Amino acid sequence: MSLRVKANMRIKATGAMGTIKMENGHAAKIGDSWYHQDDLEVLPNMGSGPYHARFQQTMLRIKDPRVSVPFYEKHFGMKLIHWICFPEWKFTVYFLERPREGQHTPPCSMEKTGVENERYLNNMAGATIELTHNHGAETDANFKVWNGNTGGDADGELKSDEPKFRGFGHIAFNCDDVYDACAKLEAAGVKFRKKPDEGRMKGLAFALDPDGYWVEIVRRVKLGWPEYYNLSQTMMRVKDGPATARFYEKYFGMTVLRQMDMPQYKFTNYFLASVEPHELEAAMPLDPEERHAGGLNPVRPNSLTKVLWNVCLELTWNHGTEKDPNFKVHDGNAPPQGFGHIGFLVDNLEKMCAEMEADGVKMKKRPQDGNMRGIAFVYDPNDYWIELIDRKASFAGICSNY
Repeated sequence: MSLRVKANMRIKATGAMGTIKMENGHAAKIGDSWYHQDDLEVLPNMGSGPYHARFQQTMLRIKDPRVSVPFYEKHFGMKLIHWICFPEWKFTVYFLERPREGQHTPPCSMEKTGVENERYLNNMAGATIELTHNHGAETDANFKVWNGNTGGDADGELKSDEPKFRGFGHIAFNCDDVYDACAKLEAAGVKFRKKPDEGRMKGLAFALDPDGYWVEIVRRVKLGWPEYYNLSQTMMRVKDGPATARFYEKYFGMTVLRQMDMPQYKFTNYFLASVEPHELEAAMPLDPEERHAGGLNPVRPNSLTKVLWNVCLELTWNHGTEKDPNFKVHDGNAPPQGFGHIGFLVDNLEKMCAEMEADGVKMKKRPQDGNMRGIAFVYDPNDYWIELIDRKASFAGICSNY
């Protein structure tokens, strides 16, 4: 095995991950300790299911990147890892990740990125928020995104004529102490939709980002992580919870970590993650709520979403909508616009798309369509857009900035 500084490795004995600080040809220093190369393994591309898929992005439209990017960097410890400018289509996308402490990411700034950043983005194990800026929005006094939580099916001040039904709801960060986190955010001038002790559900909060998107703040299990926050979930409302969960399990290899049934309130939340078997095996002993004797049973209450670094897809299903012929979630791409899509890294994109289409999955964009090769878009059962990104894809020469 070839050892190189800044390579991300896993220590076989403990399963811990870290970045090589120094190496001498046969051993490497990770953290404060040296390890022989035989005791280490290079972190491979992580993925699951028939197409080795990994949940990688949630796309949100924004008004001004010079406001939104610093907001997530300053308040939630996120890091700009790449951006792509398409002047021909008049938009730029910015990708932010909350990496682990000590994890190497290629240098990136609002002024400079490159092919190395793209390669990192398309082969990462973590997940990002993709902020999409349509050029000129920052100077348009009438530009405003839809945050996903107003609509005809909402109550009180959130009720509005359009859209008829809501869809996307929020992103979330986990932390050790929600009250401390919210005090820090409020002191820094961040606005709130809900503070921890307000409303029916105590101990969680919803902050507001510069565009009015809801950012949930959730308590995690205290494991001594040095990272104050971890990006933890993307919530989407769905028409048929069981059918949608099966779709993401079948095609993307996602695992239902928790099926939280709330019959008294007539809804169920499904929490799914791109998680490899060894990741799940390492997480289960850390769960203080459930022993997981006999393996994972998502119907039993557990805290896996609070001990895993992996970002979850939270599917919110209001019981009865599956039988309502008029119910259809708003996908965020017809007016009013805000949330756009989620995305997965995959291997062998063309084969995946051909097999999914043959199996009846609807296509938005095939790999060979248009100028953007190496990506595709499919529809999930609710007609949300899902971007599929081939790990070998590159926009070098198509975009203007590298």
